[in-house]
Amino acid sequence: MSMQPDLISSLKALPCFDAITAIDCLAGGLSQTAFKVSTLSQVYFVKKLNTETANTEVSCTHICANSSELEPSVGQLSPGVHYFDSDWLVTSFIYGDTLAYSKLADSDKTASALRLMVDLHQLPLPKSNQAIYPLNTNRSYNRLLIAPANFLTQHRVSLDKTCNELTAMINSLSNSSTNSNVLCHGDINFTNILVDNDSKAWLLDFECAHIAPAEFDLAMFIAVNSIPTEKVAGIIAMYHDLAANTVLDKQLVNYYLLYSYLINGLWYFDNINSLGSSCPMIDLGETQWSAFDRFAEQQEIKITHLTSLIA
Repeated sequence: MSMQPDLISSLKALPCFDAITAIDCLAGGLSQTAFKVSTLSQVYFVKKLNTETANTEVSCTHICANSSELEPSVGQLSPGVHYFDSDWLVTSFIYGDTLAYSKLADSDKTASALRLMVDLHQLPLPKSNQAIYPLNTNRSYNRLLIAPANFLTQHRVSLDKTCNELTAMINSLSNSSTNSNVLCHGDINFTNILVDNDSKAWLLDFECAHIAPAEFDLAMFIAVNSIPTEKVAGIIAMYHDLAANTVLDKQLVNYYLLYSYLINGLWYFDNINSLGSSCPMIDLGETQWSAFDRFAEQQEIKITHLTSLIA
């Protein structure tokens, strides 16, 4: 990642730092710009916020940095917040590796992620002024089609039909559910979990956070990590073991899993125009939509398929 002079000047001007001794660019995820800032007294993680999701990310990071105070049975889920404004979020720097690069077995990675997810779901719902909003499947879908790649524009009618079908399926179950909505991370990718040198796991990057059924967070976790769908039942069972008083609706997980594959593919394809046609986003998007079609067939869910749109 190259150092952009204007960005670095803005970072250096933040009032939370004493004498800065070093600024290092970090290789982050697909959607973030982040830095390690060393000062005479401390080392910080500094993230450039997305304007659209800044308030949500800051609010949720604050909640999870103080999670042990909100729910005594839950430890601190995220690093402490030192400073934030509309452009920047500054937290404690945690030395370690993301779960994606851990040498743990896949089953252990899954267990670690689910423990964090269940702890997150135990927290009290945010207050109305904390900018973490209920999930609206149609709104999230439409946001990804404001300036779509050309091939998506050609198939907008088919895509709309698929999203509307899924939304109807989801609403039919969630509206009759007796489970309460929870605070959902919305993107528990293994790259968004940091394991420190003492083997403690930390949850990061809350720009996709929503208030939603727990089934949504679990489904998105499966989709975004490309976990084989043959493991869905086992993952639901693991969640039940960790959250003893919760019984997930397996069919709702299935519907949200299809929805997750749909919007993940759209997110990847949405970045083709800005990153160029040779970028890896194409393969990632195709992987998500291929998983959509396979899972719909496995579960005998009658819905318009997606891979024919990118043939």
